[in-house]
Amino acid sequence: MLLKKPKKSRSRRIYYARLERGRCFVVVRQRTKVSGVHRVWPQLYIFVPDGRGDFLLRRDEHLQEFFTDHDARGYQWMLDIARAIGLLIDHSMAALSADPAEIEKPELERRLLRAFAIALRDGTIPLDGVDEKKLYWSPRGGARAHTYLKYLTHYFQWLGSTDAGLRWAHAASVKGWKPDPLTAYRLAAALVIRKRNALLGHLSGRPSEAAHRFGGNVPPGARSTASVPSFPASYFGPLLYEGFRRGAEVVDETAELLVHLLALFGLRQSEPFHLYTSDVQFIEGRPYVYFFDPQISKVANRDGHLVLRREHLAGFGLKPRNAIKDRLHAGWKGMADCVEGVPGFHLPVDFLIERTGILLQRYLLVTRPSIMARRPKSAGDHPFLLVSSGRTAGTSGGEIGDPYTLSAFRRAWRAAIKRLAAIYDDDSLKVSKKAGTSPHGLRHFYGRFLWTAGIEGAIIQRCMHHRSFESHRVYTRLTASEIDDLLQRSTSGQGRTQSFAAMHEIFANFSEHTQDRNDHEDHEEHEEHEDA
Repeated sequence: MLLKKPKKSRSRRIYYARLERGRCFVVVRQRTKVSGVHRVWPQLYIFVPDGRGDFLLRRDEHLQEFFTDHDARGYQWMLDIARAIGLLIDHSMAALSADPAEIEKPELERRLLRAFAIALRDGTIPLDGVDEKKLYWSPRGGARAHTYLKYLTHYFQWLGSTDAGLRWAHAASVKGWKPDPLTAYRLAAALVIRKRNALLGHLSGRPSEAAHRFGGNVPPGARSTASVPSFPASYFGPLLYEGFRRGAEVVDETAELLVHLLALFGLRQSEPFHLYTSDVQFIEGRPYVYFFDPQISKVANRDGHLVLRREHLAGFGLKPRNAIKDRLHAGWKGMADCVEGVPGFHLPVDFLIERTGILLQRYLLVTRPSIMARRPKSAGDHPFLLVSSGRTAGTSGGEIGDPYTLSAFRRAWRAAIKRLAAIYDDDSLKVSKKAGTSPHGLRHFYGRFLWTAGIEGAIIQRCMHHRSFESHRVYTRLTASEIDDLLQRSTSGQGRTQSFAAMHEIFANFSEHTQDRNDHEDHEEHEEHEDA
C-alpha cells in the first residue's frame, strides 16, 4: 500500500515590497484566509518582548476581526487604519518610556492622546532638531491628521463594543511595569475606550457627531479649491491609437477597449469591470452602454426570467465583483439611478465615438469569442464583458477567459504610458495622479471637456452619474492661467468656449487625421480576411 506524502504546511505569504516599518510595528500586505475565502489585507504586527531580551512579532487579531466586519471597504482605507494604529503604538511607547510614572498621573489623557493628535499634525521635531521622543515624525498637516484620528475613533468605537476587545484593552498590568509596545498600546486603548463619552461619543444636542475629540487642535481639513490635473490633451489621441500597440500588433485588446470606454463615458476606473455583454447595444452603428448596480439590478437569466444580478452570477458559481476581496475584486462607488440602469453619455468627440464602436463590435464578435473558445471547459462560462486573454491571464494566476482584473489593467496602463514616453521622447511622461496620467485622469478630462464645451453643471452631473450636484465641481476646476485667460476674454464679450477653442481644435484636427488611419486599418483587416 502506497502512503501519500504529507502535505507541507505553507507559510503565510508576506509581500515584503509593501512592508511599512515603525519603531514598534510593521504593516504588511498579506494573504490570509477568512471564513474560507482568501483575502489580501493589511496586517499589523506588534513587537512584543519574549522574556529573553528579544522581541517577537504578534499580529493584531482584533484588527483582522474589524476588517472582517467592514470587508466592503477598500484596501487603502484598511491600510490607513493599520498605519494609524501603528503610529499610536509608537507614540504611546515613546511617551511612556520617557516617564513610566506618567500612568499614575491624572493628566495622562492630555499628555498621551492630545499629544498624539498634535504630533500627527505638527510632527515631533522641534526647532533645535532634537526629538526627545526619538520619533522624528515630519508634519502630516491638519487634513491627514484629522483622517487618522477619525479612523482611530471608528476602530476604538468598534473595539469598545465587543466583549473580547474590551477585555483585551483592560488586560494590561502596570505593576512593576517596564514599558513594552503591546502594554503601551493596551493602556492607550483602555484610556480611549474609558473616555468614549468625551472622545468617541455623540455630542449631546448636536445634529452630527464629532469625528474625534481633538477638533480644537486638528479641525477637519477644508476641501482644496486648486485645480485637479486631467489627462494631458496632447497625449489623448496617441494613448488611444498607440498606447496599447506595438507596431501593428495589439498588445492587450481588453485594455485598449477599456481605455476607450473610460474616455468616451468618463467612467471611474472600476466601473467597466462590472459590465455584462448584454449591457452593450448598437443603434445605427453607435455604441450605447448601460450601467447597473452589480448586486441588486435585474437581468434576464438563461431561462429569460428577470433575476437579481447577484443571483444570476450565483448560477455561474460567481459573486458580484464588489462583494469579493480576491484578485477579481472591483469596487463600486455607485451611480445615480443605477438600480434601474443608466446609460453612458458619449463625450462629444466624433472620432472617439466611432473608434470605440469599432473596437466594441470587434471585441464582441471576434476577440472575446476567440478567447472564450480557448478557455478550459472546467472553468465554466460567465457574463462579464471584459476577459483576460492568454497573454494576460497567467500573470495573475487565473485562466484564459477569466474576468479581466484591475491589476492586469494597471500593468497595461503603466506599459502604455511608458510606450508613449519612448515614442515621443518625453522622459517626464510617467504614471502620476498629480500629473493626471493615471486612469482617473481620463474622468477629469471628461468633466473638464464638457465644461469647456459650454455644458452646464446640472447636465455634467447627469453625464458623470453623480448623486450630488456639488460632486461634479472638482472635475471642472481651472488652473490660474485658465482663469486669467477667461477673465481677459470676458472683457471682449467672449466666453469659455472661445477660451478653450484651442483644446477642442486638437480633437477636430486629430479626428480628420485619424479618419484615414481608420480606413487604412479596415482595409488591412479586409485584406487579411481575403487572404485567409
